[in-house]
Amino acid sequence: MKEFERVKLLEYPAGGVLDLVIDTDTATEVDDPFAVAYALLSPERLRVQALCAAPFSMNERAQDPADGMEQSYRELLHLLDLLGMREKYGSRVFRGSRTYLAEKAPVPSPAAEELVRLALAHTPERPLYVAAIGAVTNVASALLLQPAIAERMVLVWLAGDDLDATPNVYNVYQDVKAAQVVFDSGVPLVHMPCTPVSSHLTTCMEELEACIAGKNALCDYLTDSVRDYAGDLFAWSKPIWDISVVAYLLSPDFAESELTTSPIVTDNLTWSRDYHRHLIRNVRRLNRDAIFRDLFRKLASLPS
Repeated sequence: MKEFERVKLLEYPAGGVLDLVIDTDTATEVDDPFAVAYALLSPERLRVQALCAAPFSMNERAQDPADGMEQSYRELLHLLDLLGMREKYGSRVFRGSRTYLAEKAPVPSPAAEELVRLALAHTPERPLYVAAIGAVTNVASALLLQPAIAERMVLVWLAGDDLDATPNVYNVYQDVKAAQVVFDSGVPLVHMPCTPVSSHLTTCMEELEACIAGKNALCDYLTDSVRDYAGDLFAWSKPIWDISVVAYLLSPDFAESELTTSPIVTDNLTWSRDYHRHLIRNVRRLNRDAIFRDLFRKLASLPS
C-alpha cells in the first residue's frame, strides 16, 4: 500500500453507515458489554457484520485463552438475548483463536476466516472497519492468512498506553506477537491509548443508577455488573475503556487525533520509534461527557 492510500483510509470516515466487525474479549471485564451494546444500538452509523470472540487469560476469570474465548463467545450470545437481537445477529457470532500466536504465524479460527472473507468483500473506497477491544490474535491471524486485506480494512484498536508511555497493557501483553504483527503490517490503524485517553471515560454507580438503572433488562445487567465488580463503592469510579473505540467511529466530535509513525512493540514490552515507518492515527483526547450522554440515551432507549 502506498502511503497516500493509507493516509486516505486513516481520514475520519465522513457521513454514511460503516460496515463493522467487533473483535472482543467480551467476558474479561465489565466494559466490553457496554461497547458491544453501544455499537449494536447505533445502526444510524454502524452496520455490524460480525461479532468475534477474542481469547483472554491472565486474570481471575480465565487462565487459559481457549476458556477465555469460549466465555467471550457465550457472553456475546447473552448480550444479544438482552438486546432482543439474537435472531438477527446470532449467526454472526464467531469463535476466535484458542491460543495466542506462538510465532508470527496465524492461528486459524472461524473469526479469523470470517474477517478475511468480509474484508475481501470490501474495497479501499469502502473499507471494512474492525473495532478491536481485546488482544488482537484474531485480527493478526487474518492479516497473516491474507495480507491483501490490509488494503481493504481500517482497524481501530484499544491497545497500549500513549506512545510516550508504554505498550505494557493487557490487550498487548497477552499476545505480544499479535501486537507486533498488527503494528508492523501497514494496515490502516487507529490506535486508541488506554492511559491517559480511554482512562478518561470513567463513570460511577451514582451516575449509572441515575441514568440507566431500571430502564430495561440490559441496563440492569450492566449496572449490576459494575456494582459486583466494584466491591467498595465509596468515592469509587470505573473507566469503561472499550466504548472509546465505538465512540471514535460514531462522531468526529467525540475524539481528537493525529497522524504519527507506527511504533515498534519490542519483546521487552516497550515502544521503540523509527520515524521512517508507515503512518497510523493516534487518538489524543476524548469528549467524555458527549460520549456518555450518547451511550446512556441509547441504552435507555431499548424497550423494557
